[in-house]
Amino acid sequence: MQSNSQKTFPQFDLGDVILREKKESDAEDFFHHYLDPKVNQFILCEMPVDVEQARKDIAYWRSLFYHGSGIYFAIADKNTDKMIGAIGLSGYNSYQKRIEISYDLSPHYWRRGIVYRGLACLVKYAFDQFGVNRIEASVATPNTASKNLLIKSGFTLEGILRQHRFHKGYFCDVYFLSLLRDDYNHMIYKRHESLYKRLT
Repeated sequence: MQSNSQKTFPQFDLGDVILREKKESDAEDFFHHYLDPKVNQFILCEMPVDVEQARKDIAYWRSLFYHGSGIYFAIADKNTDKMIGAIGLSGYNSYQKRIEISYDLSPHYWRRGIVYRGLACLVKYAFDQFGVNRIEASVATPNTASKNLLIKSGFTLEGILRQHRFHKGYFCDVYFLSLLRDDYNHMIYKRHESLYKRLT
């Protein structure tokens, strides 16, 4: 079994973008990405205040994988390797077998199916590599596009958690969604069944 220092961070090719490990050289792009109000308006965590803080944040997100508590990818343009967003898993609870998924993407790359493909990739990774039974997601209630994307990806809306997150000086409500292993297995079965019917 690999020690934490010997673990190899995975990389996934999604066609026009790749999911790869965040690098210190991403700090400038990371910082300016989160300065965009269209990006940061719905990200329910602290934003870096300068490039140095961005470097520290990158180090933290990288450490999740090596500590076994999650994994966070940079979404990078395949042609330039420029970081254009992030997607990952955090808050792994090994006893309760659950983990949380979250993501963001530069507005210039919206409506290309990038996050949809990223979600499919990370959901499979969560069930296969972390062995979880439940994947959770929380979304600020004004962000209906993200809520609908998660539902399209197989997640179930469980309800609204009132004033669940403190964000930009006030407590905000969030949609709470989940995807269970049983849900996922059923989705895979239905896809295979549909493919089989088309082939026969």
